[in-house]
Amino acid sequence: MRLLKVSREAIRLASFIVKDGGLVIYPTDTVYGLGCDPFNEVAVSRVFLVKGRGDVPVPILGDSIETLEKVAEFDDIAYEFCSTFWPGAVSVVLPKKLPLEKVTCGSPTVAVRVPASQVAIELARLSGGLLIGTSANISGMPPACDISELDKRLVKSVDAVLDGGRCFHCVASTIVKIEGGIVKVLREGAISLNIIKDRIAKARLNVRLEQSSGYK
Repeated sequence: MRLLKVSREAIRLASFIVKDGGLVIYPTDTVYGLGCDPFNEVAVSRVFLVKGRGDVPVPILGDSIETLEKVAEFDDIAYEFCSTFWPGAVSVVLPKKLPLEKVTCGSPTVAVRVPASQVAIELARLSGGLLIGTSANISGMPPACDISELDKRLVKSVDAVLDGGRCFHCVASTIVKIEGGIVKVLREGAISLNIIKDRIAKARLNVRLEQSSGYK
């Protein structure tokens, strides 16, 4: 495992590791993420193995909406919503365009996000535009917002750790699903329900907001 203090060169080195099929822990605006190439099935399988994660889909981060359009279906409503909240701490569940069976565990949808972290965006960009964005923790354990909080078992199982200091939110992203003009909040996280309501109103988005539960 290589410990890399965030710099332009460190991000570049981390991107080489991702493109070579490796696993990298990196900072985002929410919590530290565990990333790899989402199209490399062996690498994605490693993510599930080192996290001890069952058949629960993992999200994909992108450097832009345009890049994420390669893997997810954005209708007009989804595009307007995401343009309002990204870059930011809201993950959006949308119909997937590609099979991505390892990433989505067979689900017809995929969770995507453009993070408000220049480190994460640049790592994604240099790695091909897309990056697995699951939290860097053993499943069932709290996420880490500083490298000092990373589980040592996880650290030993990856190829590099990018140390970018403490994450801004220190809370996992909020997750919403957009279907037929309805924005359903599946998990309230870094962006509160009230903030979502306020931004929807200010942007005059023609959507209905609902709250759900039970998302892992």
